Amino acid sequence: MYAVCYKFKLISPSEDSQAEFTALWSGVTEYFKTHCGALGSRLHQTEEGEFFAYAQWPSQDVHKAVSDHDFSEEFMRLRVRWAEIAHPTEIVFSGNVIANLFV
Repeated sequence: MYAVCYKFKLISPSEDSQAEFTALWSGVTEYFKTHCGALGSRLHQTEEGEFFAYAQWPSQDVHKAVSDHDFSEEFMRLRVRWAEIAHPTEIVFSGNVIANLFV
């Protein structure tokens, strides 16, 4: 299993933009699970209002294959709106899972 930790920062943080970002993140994550082989993700928010997520993939190869995926128009609408409300996504770290204690 392969994991990636992402950091997200909203351009103009507010309750509305936080709620919209959460909905966009959920849509993108569901798309990756349904169409790209992702195993899922968890979204977190810091006390300062920034977001971070931990995503799991079956392997690094499956994760890399996303770059060759032919995305749907709906997915692209989600990503365009995401880019309008959030700074570029930062990958904090990634690597292979060597121990797993999640329930």
